[in-house]
This record gives sequence, structure tokens and C-alpha cells, in this order.
Amino acid sequence: MRRTFLRVLMIFGLMAGGLGLGAGAAPTAALAAYGAVKWPATGVITGKVDDRCPGYDNHDGYDIAGNYRSVVSAAYSGSVSYVGWDAGGYGNFVIISHASGWSTLYGHLDGYVSRMRVGEYFNRGDGIGYMGYTGGVSPPGVGGTHLHFEMLRYDSPQVWNSAGSCGQSVTRGGAVPFDFAGLN
Repeated sequence: MRRTFLRVLMIFGLMAGGLGLGAGAAPTAALAAYGAVKWPATGVITGKVDDRCPGYDNHDGYDIAGNYRSVVSAAYSGSVSYVGWDAGGYGNFVIISHASGWSTLYGHLDGYVSRMRVGEYFNRGDGIGYMGYTGGVSPPGVGGTHLHFEMLRYDSPQVWNSAGSCGQSVTRGGAVPFDFAGLN
């Protein structure tokens, strides 16, 4: 409700400014960010932040089940701040740092693109790795193939559950329908 009200005010302000009825205002950073983050993989949402999908535990990100070794891309432009292994959790994973304290985490990767290393810059949509089932996945093996995808702000996982629902299909490169304040 609040978001709709703010959008109406913003549109009216921009229209009024264009008609010479007022100064008009630039969109706020939060509104400018709506849809700027892209889904990093194609598949079906099987887990959400702090929200159970049937048969799955609560955790800090979205799980996107897809095809083994399908391309995973950067959800937003930024520099790699971590590439590594977490045996009990994420398996092969990458963290990319963005503006305003934001970062994205991509877990359970089968492998990385050849230029993957700390400090490397990736544009939104660039391939960064391949969907896999490394680390703690359920079920183990190829049947557990998925991407674990987190949005973090100042290293804390963020709740953004309205972006997708359990069982929803998402497409790599499609807009994530959520406002991430400071990403524009």
C-alpha cells in the first residue's frame, strides 16, 4: 500500500514537473532500484528467506532448482569479494559486492567461469558459474541441483520474500520485483 502511494506521488510529481506545474522530483534510490536486480538462474523457487516452501527448511536466501551445470549469472554489477568452499553449507560459492553495502551470494555452484577471482568485476548478466549440488544439499546428488541466492546488506541476509513464491518459475535475467534501497 505504501509503495503504491509513493509511486502515485512520484508519477504525479514527475508529470506536474513536465507540465510546468511544479519542480518535479527525481525518484528515490529505493524506487529507482525496483527491478534492477535480475534473477541469476532459470528454474523453480523451492525455498525462500525465513519462509518455508513445502518440504524445505527456513534459510537465508532463495533456492532456485534448475538444470545441472546451467549458467548462473551476476544478479547485479559488482566486484567479487569472495570465492571459496563451505563443506557443510554452500559448497562452492561466490560473493559479489555492490554499492551501498549490498552483496549477493551464490551457493552450491558446480564450478566457476575461468576469470573468476577476488577483485574481478562482473556486469549484471555476466556468467559467473554453473548450477550444482556442492555442499549441504537435499536431496544429495544431482537431484539436489539448485542455486542458493542471497541478498546481503552489510553482511546480513535480507528478507525479500515478496519477490517470488514457492513453485514459481523464474528466468535468468528476468527482473526481481523488489526495491533494494541504494542499488540504482
